[in-house]
Amino acid sequence: MNAVPSTLSDAEALLRGNIELELASSDTFDVRDFRLQDSLSTLFRADITVVCDNPGVEFEDLIGKAATFRVKLDGGLYPNQSERVWTGVVAELQQIVSEDSGLSTYHVAVVPKMWLLTQRTNCRIFQQKTELEIVQELLKEWDITPVVECSREQKTRKCRVQYHESDHAFIARLLEASGVTYFFRQKDGETALVLNDAPERAEQRAQPLPHMNTPYPKQIHATRFRAVREVRHGVMTFADHDYRLKNEPLMKSAKSGENQSEARLEKFTYHPGNFKFGTNGLKETPTADDRGRTRSEPNEAQRIAQQAASAAHAKSKRFSFATNALDVGAGSRLGISGHTIAEKTPMLVTHITWVGTHDSQIQASVDCVSAEHAYAPEAVTPEPRILGIESATVVGPAGETIHCDEFGRVRVQFHWDRYGAMDEQASVWLHVNQPWAGDGFGMLHLPRIGQEVIVSFVGGNPEEPVVVGRTFTNLLRPPYELPANKTQSGFKSATVPAKEGAFNELMFEDKDGHELIRIQAERDMRSLVKNDQTLNVRNNRSDTINGNDTEKVDGNQKHTVLKSLMSKVGGDAVKKVAGELGSFVGKSRLFKTVQDFVSAATNHRVDSTAMTELTVGKSLIQMLPDKIIIQSPLILLNPGATPGQSLTLKGLDR
Repeated sequence: MNAVPSTLSDAEALLRGNIELELASSDTFDVRDFRLQDSLSTLFRADITVVCDNPGVEFEDLIGKAATFRVKLDGGLYPNQSERVWTGVVAELQQIVSEDSGLSTYHVAVVPKMWLLTQRTNCRIFQQKTELEIVQELLKEWDITPVVECSREQKTRKCRVQYHESDHAFIARLLEASGVTYFFRQKDGETALVLNDAPERAEQRAQPLPHMNTPYPKQIHATRFRAVREVRHGVMTFADHDYRLKNEPLMKSAKSGENQSEARLEKFTYHPGNFKFGTNGLKETPTADDRGRTRSEPNEAQRIAQQAASAAHAKSKRFSFATNALDVGAGSRLGISGHTIAEKTPMLVTHITWVGTHDSQIQASVDCVSAEHAYAPEAVTPEPRILGIESATVVGPAGETIHCDEFGRVRVQFHWDRYGAMDEQASVWLHVNQPWAGDGFGMLHLPRIGQEVIVSFVGGNPEEPVVVGRTFTNLLRPPYELPANKTQSGFKSATVPAKEGAFNELMFEDKDGHELIRIQAERDMRSLVKNDQTLNVRNNRSDTINGNDTEKVDGNQKHTVLKSLMSKVGGDAVKKVAGELGSFVGKSRLFKTVQDFVSAATNHRVDSTAMTELTVGKSLIQMLPDKIIIQSPLILLNPGATPGQSLTLKGLDR
């Protein structure tokens, strides 16, 4: 590189006026040299060395502010374009040499405005949007309006989560997932961001670049052409799982080429939730689908596999050359003539590096892939992973206590979510871990709105959360006062809507000498035993029923009381026996009524081996095995009958 001129006039004598840098400053900066790198799905960067007669340039006036790097083009070589322009912001500024009386040297790094997105990290959730819609929404926040050149209709995703990653990394990851390439193109004197899902179909440069082994500087040319072929994955296979389907593998594969030696070089990826997209159709689970129907989509799954195969194909077969053409860039489609291999293949520029000085011709090194095959960006942006657990709060509509769908899933708000409103819109449905889960059987305990839950993530994926536990907090205290009742455990629910002291409970007290199981049914309690039930109480038992008691036995019933049995009825007692009623008393039996005693039957038989006695006042009838004794003050036989048919006997007073 030539020595730096000592004065600005000396510099002007060397300049051809074809390279300019405009910054947000009143100072004049003259370009000495530059290196500009531009790639598909990458932010361009121009590292520029400039001189200025101000040794005290105020950095704060320039850093992060607008910058324009301009290269003037030869009108004879580029009749339809007068200049190449890159607009952006200053990402870095260095003072290399300070000269109080001469020219000071500075290094300036110019990057696209989109680079600012690398400097903001965030955590947020996007729901029921396409990846392209999310990208455009984020870019709008930065006042960036992209040129969208996407022909494929995108389907919505249930959710996409930005988790501790920069806006740029999140956007890059979404674009890679959706098969959209981004690059920068000059438009109306500025640099425009382009989003394109088929860059290989771009309009080709009007004239192919002539290949020259010994190039002529005054003629646009290509030289040092190279073709590279590397071993690649021959098959890209993706797998997913859908809880709505039977336990069958969801798997799609695509070949990256026809080379048989690479057919065994398979790359297998299991990505939970990767095949799920918004679809039309019957909402057989209307609550689960309240914000959109999301299902596994076989066609989209195959696209994902094919997209990865296209990226592998592009990476394995590449071309490179050098050129002095200034009207090409990342995303350009061009041809090369005069070379046996190159002239057979239209090419898509994937990377270009321009290098130039103020007093020499600008040269570029270019990397390309074949434009005859579909191009897709390689998924190189790391996906965020949550390797541990997080806590979250269960949310739902205002006025509700429990909010769930047909699968027992709930919605939560994560504590890192600054945009959620603590309502049912805060997240997607989350599966809830249950101690036991089968087909129509198992255990079911649904977290309620406001409760704190522990959340894990399938494969560490922030977009696949599952509730794995719950925890008490200062706002949600345990059901039993602790540590005073640390020996107590159990299940205690709460009536919905909440009422003071209203709950169902199964409590266990394990304190030595006070062991207890306590059951409370706030209202009704039903128990069904489909075969035998055995109850063994080894001490006392007490039943208190404040209402009625109904007992029905379809078979036989037997009561055995080894000691005394006492029954007390406050009102009437009625016993109805459809068959026979037997009573066997080992000793005496006493019937005592305050008023009447009535016994009615078709036949009435009293059988005793020793004596039967009836006593009413002074009257007595006594039946012995060998005689009957009747004693009364007055004995009447057939009273009221005609004389001769009745008999009156006067007895003795007892």
